Amino acid sequence: MALTVECALRQIARLSRKLAKDVPFRKKVEDLIGDNDLTKNQKVIRMRALLKAAGFKSPSRVRFLNDLETGMVVVSYDALDAKLQINTTVSFTFALQPGP
Repeated sequence: MALTVECALRQIARLSRKLAKDVPFRKKVEDLIGDNDLTKNQKVIRMRALLKAAGFKSPSRVRFLNDLETGMVVVSYDALDAKLQINTTVSFTFALQPGP
């Protein structure tokens, strides 16, 4: 069953709060962003596992954008707008200082 837009937005708000307040969680994400020994696919798999372990619903897509000096992560959820009866994608892009 697809997430509703409201549920996807709640997941993103929780993720934003967790990144802001939970230092150990943020450190794990920073280390993952900065790990140059992993391929992008391995990073995506680990990010999904990290989110699942933290109690988040599995995102539809996770992308790592390393084109800039600061690595960025895009977490996307495919969602259904119940009122308009359309499918849409809700995304959250964040950048953290990469780890070692």
